[in-house]
Amino acid sequence: MIFLQGLAASLAGGALLDQTAEAAQQPQPKGNANERLNVAVIGVKGRGGEHVRSLAGRHNCHVTHICDVDSSVISSSMTAAEKAQGVRPTYVQDLRRIMDNKNIHAVSIATPNHWHALAAIWAMQAGKHVYVEKPVSHNVSEGRRMVEISRRTNKICQAGTQIRSTTGSIEAIEFLKSGKLGQLRVARGLCYKPRGSIGRAQGEQPIPKTLDYDIWCGPAPRRPLTRLRLHYDWHWIWDYGNGDLGNQGIHQMDVARWGLGKNELPRSVVSVGGRFGYTDDGETANTQVAVFDYGNTELIFEVRGLDTKPFRGATIGNIFHCTDGHLVFTNYSTANRLRPQGQ
Repeated sequence: MIFLQGLAASLAGGALLDQTAEAAQQPQPKGNANERLNVAVIGVKGRGGEHVRSLAGRHNCHVTHICDVDSSVISSSMTAAEKAQGVRPTYVQDLRRIMDNKNIHAVSIATPNHWHALAAIWAMQAGKHVYVEKPVSHNVSEGRRMVEISRRTNKICQAGTQIRSTTGSIEAIEFLKSGKLGQLRVARGLCYKPRGSIGRAQGEQPIPKTLDYDIWCGPAPRRPLTRLRLHYDWHWIWDYGNGDLGNQGIHQMDVARWGLGKNELPRSVVSVGGRFGYTDDGETANTQVAVFDYGNTELIFEVRGLDTKPFRGATIGNIFHCTDGHLVFTNYSTANRLRPQGQ
């Protein structure tokens, strides 16, 4: 993963932290101890497992700790880290103990969305650099606090939107900005990703004995568990997730703004949508359109969780509507040029 490699490289360039006696007593991987980065990965049920495999034993990184509120989900990540670096990480259930540990130089965060900002802020305040999964925060205000803390503590806080790192995407955006397709009018992002019903729970569900539910809820309200799948379906509950607008949409809206060359907030945003096609325990929209007005251009993002045909060949991707044709991103690394009929 290029964005995690970039994090490791950028941190390695400024690694001036000393190793304490506690770290010296542990079996050590190869590499100069004063340059090695000790990393803790927080949340390994989903994307965090990829973080472990991308960091352990690579780029002079050593995954010293794996942290997850559910001890039943850590096995594969523990094994992968041990295989890659020759040393098994320490398991920690409470992320606050990660913040307390001065031997950890950086943390990688792949928790549910509602934990992203607070975990990142705590880590920076504790003197650690941060990589945090998208979306960086559960709401806009939290994201602003993260920026302020990063500047105040002089700690790196990186969020990876890996589409920007792929060669094909970089070349496509350069082509778009060359003007060969004429004037860019609209940048469209698509999330035509089928999302079936998550079902209906018949009352409160049991909490797994392997899980600390208080920590799982963290900064969100502690409500009874009333969905059938604890781990993934939090995406569709407002207290913890943002629906596909914040799940998949972060990638496509980022590419759209990249193509538009917009690094500021739009003049206005209008969004409509709802949850259609079934009745279940989900709360977020499975059908939604958001329009961002930038004055001379517009950004449109669409969520269609019910079966939907591709639009100009794209389902999860981007379309740039220009005066002399279209540029269509059909995946994370490939884009096609479409000419108007008759050309």
